[in-house]
Amino acid sequence: MWSSTEIPGKPSILAVDASRGLEGWEHEFMDRLFNSLKRSGLLLVTDTPLRIEQTHELEPHLSESFNCLLFFSHGEGERVPAAAKMQSHWDWLNIHGQLPPTFFAGLTCGSYDPTVSSQILQSRQTFAPLALAPQSPVTPREAGLFLLKFFTELHLHSAEAVSGKMVWFSYSKAKELLRRRRYTGKFGARC
Repeated sequence: MWSSTEIPGKPSILAVDASRGLEGWEHEFMDRLFNSLKRSGLLLVTDTPLRIEQTHELEPHLSESFNCLLFFSHGEGERVPAAAKMQSHWDWLNIHGQLPPTFFAGLTCGSYDPTVSSQILQSRQTFAPLALAPQSPVTPREAGLFLLKFFTELHLHSAEAVSGKMVWFSYSKAKELLRRRRYTGKFGARC
């Protein structure tokens, strides 16, 4: 069910918006999600979502003290440049990121990519021993509710470390919230 993996410290989140605002709604969505997380008392390491176009723009921020990376970008799409897709960002983070073990929450709204979601959820050789990713197309509403519930639960129940057990528990609570509200979007967790 879950691994014995533990990432030291109370959850501290670096929220990254790599969407480039290609469809016009993404920046506003990420701002609303970020502000909701902040109002819930979660520890966010920046004052606003970090907006990037290329993954290497993260380098100056990788030394900041965080153990959770909330990463929003695009999955598939005809008008989405390769460098703006989650696949490109995921590959760079694993090859060049030089991150300590980190919890990774990947989000692609409206442009689900089953290949990269599968890689995020099944990779064993990665900077992210614990991870979360969509397993179906999700609407911004579904994603916002799920991630707010997930990170709130993780924050409440992870005083010393982010553990596989607490990722599983938080994932289960967030999944149940979507089910009760009759949303069809699905997320998966590697815990």
